[in-house]
Amino acid sequence: MLKITAVAALVALMAGCATSPVPTKTAVAVPHERVLAYQTSSPGTGTLSVTRDSGHTGSLCSVGIFVDGKVAALLKPGERVDLHVPAGSVVVGAAYQGRGICGMGADRQEREAIVTDGKVKNYRISTSGDGVLDILPTTL
Repeated sequence: MLKITAVAALVALMAGCATSPVPTKTAVAVPHERVLAYQTSSPGTGTLSVTRDSGHTGSLCSVGIFVDGKVAALLKPGERVDLHVPAGSVVVGAAYQGRGICGMGADRQEREAIVTDGKVKNYRISTSGDGVLDILPTTL
């Protein structure tokens, strides 16, 4: 019963209006201390640029960005990170991170990203009104 109550509280805190897209060019760069991997550009890599939407839904929690199952960065609303990943097919994911209610969120959402050497691929993290994350390609 306690677990059901905790999950209900999590949903209530994260509920509300869906988030709003933030153009890649106007998003705030994530602070260096929250970029955990893929920081160095080198031959054979492309850039995976991930921007988290702005808005209150889910804003109490950081969102972890994963590349091939490894956490690469932690984003707050309105932030962007550029990750220098190996060219080719990678799996990019997003999940709530942290303690308490943030650690009780839904499963990680993942998508395949085809990254080209020397090119940038943009992704957007959105949160629906019921607190569910998604990560999708974007042209914004």
